[in-house]
Amino acid sequence: MASLGGLLDLKPVSRAAFIVLFLGAELYAIAWGQRAPDHVLGFQMFNESSRITVQLFREVVRKRRRVLVPVPDGKWRARDGSGELRHYAWQDRIKYPPLDVLGVQVHASYGLSAQLFRLQAALEDVAAHIPHDTQTRALVAVVEATHNGRPPQTIRLRADRP
Repeated sequence: MASLGGLLDLKPVSRAAFIVLFLGAELYAIAWGQRAPDHVLGFQMFNESSRITVQLFREVVRKRRRVLVPVPDGKWRARDGSGELRHYAWQDRIKYPPLDVLGVQVHASYGLSAQLFRLQAALEDVAAHIPHDTQTRALVAVVEATHNGRPPQTIRLRADRP
């Protein structure tokens, strides 16, 4: 069996170049991670103490007006193109805690901005995967958010059906 020692021997200049490239890539990943909405690859020594409560609504048209209809427990029924009543559930697509829990205050893992980013992606995913629901025009999440013990704020996220 051949020795790997000969393959891994690098000249001092090559070693220095490798170290500079490696450390540069590490520093870039850390800096990029801090700017990313969900802080992927970013280091955060202390976790936020933020909390969120998500209420889900469907936007439907009633009497030529758009209205918000609550979606209790993430489950609803809507008619398809042929008039047949179908059942839908938020948890059929969203299985990631804490976004799979609606109407209950939960810890905002990885920070408030990360959870809002992920919630927006979840809304868009569910809205894109209810093609037979002809009544729902958009999904709307009303989020009561407490960021690190500050007074609560209400944030509204929306995903229109494609």
